[in-house]
Amino acid sequence: MGWRLWSLKRSVWVFHVNAGACNNCDIEVVDLLTPRFDVELFGIRLVGSPRQADALLVTGVGTRQAIRRLQEVYMQTARPCVMF
Repeated sequence: MGWRLWSLKRSVWVFHVNAGACNNCDIEVVDLLTPRFDVELFGIRLVGSPRQADALLVTGVGTRQAIRRLQEVYMQTARPCVMF
């Protein structure tokens, strides 16, 4: 219950991590920022650093080669952090 109250204090800031996905996934993420979908209208922002992020958006497959890098990025995020 406490995390729900925390999440309503401000907008969600998202850090995008590409774990070896095709470029189509990246195009879809960038498409969310265009005027057609405009997720920034709802307060969702893409940030450039995992230290500023509230959530991680991981595209691609979590392979053995990528899992160490994903763990490092996850450890750099502020707590509490959601990974989806």
